[in-house]
Amino acid sequence: MAKKTLDATPEKRIFLSIISEYDLKRSICELIDNAIDLWTRTKREGLVIRIELDTRQQSISIHDNAGGLEEDRLDHIISPGKTSNDIDDSVIGYFGVGSKRAVVALAKDISIKSRFGTEKTFLVKLDEDWITNDSSWHLPYAEAPTPLSPSSTVIELGKLRIHVSEDDTEVLKAQLSEIYARFIESGITIKIDGEILGPIHFDDEWSYPPKLLPTRFTGAVEIEGRVVEVEILSGLIDHPGDPDDSYGVFVYCNNRLISKGLKDYSVGFTSGLVGNPHYNVSLARTIVSIKGQSQDMPWDSSKSSINAKHEIWQSIRKSVIDATKRYAQVSRSLQGAWDKEVFKHSTGHIENAKLDNIENIPKSYLPKPAPSRTKWHQKIINKNAATLRKKRWAAGILDSILAADMIFGGPLAHKNRISLIVLDSTLEIAYKEYLVSEVGIGVRKFKEISENRKRVQDEVLKHIPLDEDEVKKIDHYYKLRCDLIHQRATPNVGDDDIEDYRAIVGEVLEVMFGIEL
Repeated sequence: MAKKTLDATPEKRIFLSIISEYDLKRSICELIDNAIDLWTRTKREGLVIRIELDTRQQSISIHDNAGGLEEDRLDHIISPGKTSNDIDDSVIGYFGVGSKRAVVALAKDISIKSRFGTEKTFLVKLDEDWITNDSSWHLPYAEAPTPLSPSSTVIELGKLRIHVSEDDTEVLKAQLSEIYARFIESGITIKIDGEILGPIHFDDEWSYPPKLLPTRFTGAVEIEGRVVEVEILSGLIDHPGDPDDSYGVFVYCNNRLISKGLKDYSVGFTSGLVGNPHYNVSLARTIVSIKGQSQDMPWDSSKSSINAKHEIWQSIRKSVIDATKRYAQVSRSLQGAWDKEVFKHSTGHIENAKLDNIENIPKSYLPKPAPSRTKWHQKIINKNAATLRKKRWAAGILDSILAADMIFGGPLAHKNRISLIVLDSTLEIAYKEYLVSEVGIGVRKFKEISENRKRVQDEVLKHIPLDEDEVKKIDHYYKLRCDLIHQRATPNVGDDDIEDYRAIVGEVLEVMFGIEL
């Protein structure tokens, strides 16, 4: 039987199928990556990438002086899989699909002009009609009527598929400042609407507690005779990384930020390893830097996340987890004392450890978590143990005060409102417990006054000495609590309010029950 052949020419709708996968950031990054790779290969100096986002016309233009494309390589602009990068290059992209997906994902009308060195400037245009017409992959091109500056490329995108606002522009500036920080630091200029972006780094926010210094582990992984350089920098940062999502694992591949604040199974954020993402481990940050040939970079095809199944990532995953886990343990063990034990150490140095085997960090190189210490709330419970054994009715009151303290010291945006309600409710309950269990008020009397806060408080004040000013403050905070619950307009509750009321309630509880806070 004679052999037959299949026509494997792809259909152009391959472009349309990926539109939903690309947002503004991913698309612009693909085009910047292309310019950086070309600039890297040609070893040019002074790369400048200019991006203009016209929110009124809903258009985008990207200009670079990375070198330009030769005429015989213009097909690389749109042909899937074609790329000028070699698989052995230490660059950002080699799949040959990113920039094609990016321009189609962003716009329906696409114009690309490129000038290789001082040669002619060529113009390539494609639109929705060409993309949706599968009859031919041939794309006309011509010499541009107006030449570009030597070694330049200009991509103009019209009829955007996504709406771009002023807010989107500001967000994009921050994102690109993070993703390309190391390139910007090395001399590349990226401008958005005329503003030169500065680098945003994540390796300059460390705390330096003695014996808990950030540590940089360096080594190499060999894969099929190729050497991949790896650096794992881990430590405690100088602020809680929750709720701003600035803790976890940050991954750079060939100097480009791939993942920011990663906290999933691929980096050990699960029970039994680093632990689940939580405020108490939010001081732990690990920065992984990987350099080598493109084929050895553990990124996905859009370079927006790591490929956890990649051989390189599998080789170093244990070390990344071990380093992150140890600092997470330290963060957890010192919670409640971060200001004193961590944040006050604002200066210091990074420890350096060069390893023969980066795939396995010896435990001796990792910081030891602080010895297990009695939690602050347990210390208070222990201090009042004898009192609570005699006065069982006071145990719930003490727990309520501790709960208010935990809420006030936590990350909730409206913690002060909740703390005030808990404090005042606890005081009201304490009044009644005192009258029933300490004073021995009769059932009939208690029933008469129990539904009226003022009458309950007046009865308590017959038995305990309280300063008149303190009583006025209690009444003030009670009214504030009632306003929170019953009024349509929410009153402001400041930190000073909570600290003041907490002190007053503590004094009252000590007088009524002998509880020491």
